[in-house]
Amino acid sequence: MDFSLFCQKDMFPQFVSNKLDSVAIDYKDKHELMANSKSGPNHLEAGVVLLINYRSNRNGSEYVFQLIKRSNTVTQAGDISCPGGILHPGLDRIMNHLLKTGIIPTVHGHNLNSSQFRDKETASLIRLFLTTALREAWEEIGLNPFNVIFLGALPCYSLSLLARTIFPVVCLTAKPFQYKLSSEVDKILEIPVGFFFQQSNYALLEIKTSLVNNTEHLQYQLPCLVIPDGLGGEDIIWGATFNIITNFLRIISDDSLPSPSSSRTINKVLSNNYISGKTRFLGRLNN
Repeated sequence: MDFSLFCQKDMFPQFVSNKLDSVAIDYKDKHELMANSKSGPNHLEAGVVLLINYRSNRNGSEYVFQLIKRSNTVTQAGDISCPGGILHPGLDRIMNHLLKTGIIPTVHGHNLNSSQFRDKETASLIRLFLTTALREAWEEIGLNPFNVIFLGALPCYSLSLLARTIFPVVCLTAKPFQYKLSSEVDKILEIPVGFFFQQSNYALLEIKTSLVNNTEHLQYQLPCLVIPDGLGGEDIIWGATFNIITNFLRIISDDSLPSPSSSRTINKVLSNNYISGKTRFLGRLNN
């Protein structure tokens, strides 16, 4: 892949949109599976938006991901996430009708009209979860939904610890805006796209869980990305966010991502508070 694309303001969005245009979207199958599932209302559907933005810094200009760090007032506190949240069927279906008018542009300059939208039901679900994600992004970080350009949808991702299926969409924030963080957001992270193509930024996250009383604790390893927080500490991208971003980057780079490093291990302990929204991160980096 030509990594100089990450610095080309006009070419990168078109390149991303063209790549996503050929991706098969499983929204209809996943949505129907949830509708027919015995878990019923216990299994939730969420829309999230992977935001990219063109930023200038001391080293030049490049595209970055705009991510949030969840505050201690919400579930999965301390996690790095894409803006978004749970589908509200009534409200989001009403707001979804606005998307049919073409108020959310695409990088091609026309309405939502790509190969991902050829199936009517899939098109309706992409618009629905785009609505959910943008509504939540407005509430969480003050993103005006008219300040985005839709680039495409990504395949669903299901959480293992929570009964939840995520429907991701990718958008470009067209103009700089002032962040207005809700109580659910601790801070915004702007991570250069190229950061994910440096193997030294990866590590293994060793998860230990005690989410259910009187049962055997679970322990397993997952790949993660380690980000200096500028204050002598580090933030960790793992789980759903890690998988959504790396899936996106594999698509646009023809699977050119490096393999996660096994030379570093980070320990993370999850308790019942991780689910309830009152948690503390217990982490340690092993070199």
